[in-house]
Amino acid sequence: MNHWRQVIHCWKYLAGTINLKLTLRPDPSDTSDTIKHYTDATWADDLETRLSQSGSICFWKACPVSWNSKKQRNITLSSTEAEMNALSDGVQENQWIKYLIEELYNKELKPTQFQIDNKGLIDKINNFGSNSKTKHLDIKAKWLRDLKNRNEICVKLIPTEEMVADALTKPSNLGSLE
Repeated sequence: MNHWRQVIHCWKYLAGTINLKLTLRPDPSDTSDTIKHYTDATWADDLETRLSQSGSICFWKACPVSWNSKKQRNITLSSTEAEMNALSDGVQENQWIKYLIEELYNKELKPTQFQIDNKGLIDKINNFGSNSKTKHLDIKAKWLRDLKNRNEICVKLIPTEEMVADALTKPSNLGSLE
């Protein structure tokens, strides 16, 4: 019976939003040849499973072209690890987005700018030192650092207040969405 209620809920949602649409128009005045991708994560916020939530939003010429919010697959042992999972998923998602835009616009793009708000993750990518507490992060961190060193991605630390993907990881108040 619960599934039937969910079906009814979906139909009501569709009926109530039938005249709404999402129009995506890249800003023609934006002359940059760079994708800007924001990734963020909560840490162990699900009290029952302790799984973290990832959020990601990708912009091309100031227009959102991809976004998602999903539970991470594994329990993470630190906020840096949760953020690393979100960034890693964002990098993988970005690979096909970048390829698609390069094909559609027939141009080579600059490395994608990934915006994150976790200083520990920036430190791990820039100069990772493995120790007993972070050994499990070693492979993913080295993969991200390799992409950075080959100039395939650029990772930038931004203030949490500027983190656009924050709205995809936790409930937001109206003020932060405006």
